[in-house]
Order: sequence, then C-alpha cells, then structure tokens
Amino acid sequence: MNGMVKLVGAGCGRGLISVMGVEAIKSAESLVYDDLIDDALLEYAPSGCKKIYVGKRYARHSKKQEEINQILIDEAKAGRTVVRLKGGDSFVFGRGGEEYLALEAEGIQCSLIPGISSSIAVPESLGIPVTHRNVAQSFTVITGHTATDMREDYSALAKLRGTLVFLMGLNSLTEITSELIKFGKPESLPAAVVCRGFSGRERRIDGTLGTIAEEAVRNKAETPGILVVGEAAGFHMESCGNEKLRGKRVCITGTKPFMARLRKALEGEGAFVEAVETISLQNKGENIPSDFSWYGWAAFTSANGIDIFFEELKKRQMDIREIAHMKFACIGRGTREKLMEYGIRADFVPQKYTAKTLGRELPGKMEKGEKLLILRAEKGSLELTEELERAKEAFDDIKIYDTEFVSGRDGDQQRIEDCHYIVFASAQGLKAFLSSHSIPESAQIVCIGDITARELKKHTDREFLSAEEHSVKGILEVLCSLN
Repeated sequence: MNGMVKLVGAGCGRGLISVMGVEAIKSAESLVYDDLIDDALLEYAPSGCKKIYVGKRYARHSKKQEEINQILIDEAKAGRTVVRLKGGDSFVFGRGGEEYLALEAEGIQCSLIPGISSSIAVPESLGIPVTHRNVAQSFTVITGHTATDMREDYSALAKLRGTLVFLMGLNSLTEITSELIKFGKPESLPAAVVCRGFSGRERRIDGTLGTIAEEAVRNKAETPGILVVGEAAGFHMESCGNEKLRGKRVCITGTKPFMARLRKALEGEGAFVEAVETISLQNKGENIPSDFSWYGWAAFTSANGIDIFFEELKKRQMDIREIAHMKFACIGRGTREKLMEYGIRADFVPQKYTAKTLGRELPGKMEKGEKLLILRAEKGSLELTEELERAKEAFDDIKIYDTEFVSGRDGDQQRIEDCHYIVFASAQGLKAFLSSHSIPESAQIVCIGDITARELKKHTDREFLSAEEHSVKGILEVLCSLN
C-alpha cells in the first residue's frame, strides 16, 4: 500500500515555518529536503526518520527535478509518510507543482502545507512593505530566472501601478531595468535589491530604476537576491528593538542539547546563530544503579546527565518516590534549571560553577555517613573527585554518558568564516572543533570557563574572553557586554 507525501513550505528564515509544518516534520518517516536556510528544522524529525538531501539551489543543483520526483514516488510506494521540505513556499517558484503532478500521475496522495514566501518576507525584513495604502495597492511577483524560453511581457509589467518583485533576478538586473524603462517606467522610480535574506548576512541596496543595476554591481550584491521596484521600495520600515546582539553572527559549538539552549538565548537578543555540532552523546544510562537506598545525595554536572537519568528511570518504569529521600546537587544555573523541569529543586549549587568548587563545597552540606552518587560524563573533570577524596567523603562516580567527536560537515567552515563571535562550551568540544575546522580570524573567541580556556591556550595565542558564570547565561552576558 502506498504511503503519502506532504509538500511543506519551510518558510524563508528561522522561525518562519508554520506550526502545521513542524507537526508534519515530526510525523515524517522519510524527509526529503533542500538547502534549507534553517537546518535546525531537521531536528524535529523522529530518530528513525530517513533523511534524504537533494540540494536544489541556483547554479548548483545536486539533483535534477526528475530525480527528486522519482525519490518522492519511490519513498511513498515503500509505504512511508514522506515530507518534502522546501524553502519558502512550494508553489512560489518552488517547483512544487511539478512534484505534485508527478505524484498524482502515480496515484500517490499529496497534502499541502503552505510556507512564507521570500517575495514578501525578505523585503519586509529589510524595511520594504510590498503594499502600502495610496502607494501600492497590489504587488506582482516575477521570476528573473527561468529554465524555459518564456519571456515576460515587460510592456504589460511597465503599465502596472503596484510593486514589482523579481525573484532570482540579480543576473538579469540590466535587462529587467532597461526593459521596464523602455516601456515607460520612469528612471527615477525607487528600486532596491535585498540580498541573502534571513542569513545573518542580509543587505539592502537602494537606488532608482535607472541606477539600481549599477549600484548592485558597485556594492557587490550577492545571491540570492530580490529586486523590488516601485514607490514602496523607497520606504525604510526596519524593525526597531533593543536586542543587544542584533546584526551579530555567533558561531556556537558543542552538543545538540546545549546548543539548543544557547541558541534560544542568543536569538532572544537578536543574534543570528550558526551551530556546529562537535560532540555527540552516547547514552550509558544502563550504568545507573537500580538501588538508591545507599545514597543520601546525587550530584549532576550537566543538564545532559539529568535528562539521561530521568529518561532511564522512566524506561525502567521506576516509581519516582524511590529517590524521594535523596538530596540533589547541581554544578550550576543551567543544571539547576534542568532539574527543576523534572519537578525537583536543587538542594545545593556551588558559588562558582566549576567541578572543583562543587567538590570543595558539597562536603560541608553532607551529613556524616551520607554517600554521594555522582552521575556524569565518562570524561568528567578529575577535580571533582579529587576534592571529595581530600574531604574523605564516600561516593560512587558513575559514568552515564560518553562523548564522541562529530566530523565537520561540508560547508561548515564557509558558514562560520564571517561570524563576529565563536563560543566554546567545553574542552572536549574545543578539541573536536579543531579536529575538523579552524577558528575564523575575524571572530572574537568566548569560552565557558577555566578548563576550556586552558585547553584553548594550547592551540592559539589569540586573546579570548571567558564567562564569569559557567552557563548559558554567563556566555550571553559576555556577548551582550561587548555590544
């Protein structure tokens, strides 16, 4: 029995996908995706989902359209729920119509979830409304690039009073502008080119119909770019806010769970975030003891450990009351907040968020004869156990997860080259990053703490900053203080 295909418009920027689109990804058994602006969308896919990358970007398509059509047909005929994830909207120059017709010809059901088109969103993000009362009561979207011999009727376009929006038109600017002028549009009419929308590198180049082609060359306009022609192109309705990192590109490194928390905090201050996964977690929850009656305290040194601990309890169908007698220590703010998500308030957090301080201060909170259960990473800092041994405290140091280096992806170095800041959240993550990448010369380096800083000094003599508080909040405070 055939499966079905969902054509999902992913929008043209981070956060611009619909709720329906996200829910579709969560249900996917097979995910066929383009060069998405927001690759974080892939994280919504279930763990067993088959992910198929088909490229599709101007001048460097990795798959022909016929091949993509066949992939969709084959995946659906294998009985899978297939999500075809496309940038912008599937039907606005996205060739979704061709895919729909190919599926229909094979008798495969296809559902549609619209997306926000770059034709509206990119101009708006750079201050241009495509319509405005008494100025532009309509807008027309035209492709500036076509694979066929069809040619636009510029005499008809020149008669339109509304806004003209040309997608993929940078390579045809001279032809487009000269034809519009030839058929009656005034050279003085406002025009703008908006480039690389929602990439953290977005730019707006202003001019008139008579000058915009020259201005685009002089200002080195980059693809993808959109030409906007009309009185509305003269407006500057840019977003205004007090976000301290607006306009800044930040490269973050580490594990997916940590980067998700840091990304949310940075984007809340207006930053554009490039995430480079350097470490993956290998769950070893089976090492967690089955009997907690021996322990008076449990200590966590990361939010990852907390997630793994409670996931394992759930997997074993253990009654949460079996740990009701225990007290909990957390290394810092982020770990404490993660513990609170599971309904438990931390009994102790050290004054300084380091393993050494935790090991030094925790014995003062423990009663005589109490035993401590440490639940942490395989390569956890020895400073914690050294301080506990010095205090002659009884403890079991249980390794409930390990970390592995993640090889760099093609294009990672290019994505991070012009970032303003790069953040390292652990010594292991730093080593993993340097095994596949180089630190961009233009980026200010920020470390989460002392151990990471010591490791960094082994690899570079460049100056860097360290967070006073070894947490997401600490990193955010450092970056905001620089702006």
